[in-house]
Amino acid sequence: MRSALAAIGLTLCAGTAFADCNAPATINVTGSAAESTVAADAPTTTLDCYQFSANAGEQVSIALDGVKNDAVFTLLAPGWRAHCDAVDDCDIDGEALSEDDTKSWADTLPASGAYLIVIDNSRSDSDYRLNVVLQTNREPPR
Repeated sequence: MRSALAAIGLTLCAGTAFADCNAPATINVTGSAAESTVAADAPTTTLDCYQFSANAGEQVSIALDGVKNDAVFTLLAPGWRAHCDAVDDCDIDGEALSEDDTKSWADTLPASGAYLIVIDNSRSDSDYRLNVVLQTNREPPR
């Protein structure tokens, strides 16, 4: 039996509202989404956190592009925990799927749940674009 792939892409920008890793901004992945782009216009000097929900076996591709090419990210599996204080000093625990300080990553997701993307833009505070593409295996109608 063949599987159909539904590709869903989202591009988000950094902003001061997204810096709180205690309550990460949610990337809503829906079947009706195509690919959208939002220009980055308010980068932060701290960590920016985004979360998205996915199922085990889905494929994800994440890319981070920046004006100065120095923003990096780490992807954490479901079960992560973030503890940030009032001055945005964060301690984030969990299983890292990507290498620290990466700019792109793609693989099949190992578990169902909320994944966390932690972006470190502290080196220059420059604009960046985060692109997340989720491919969902769906069985065709019988």
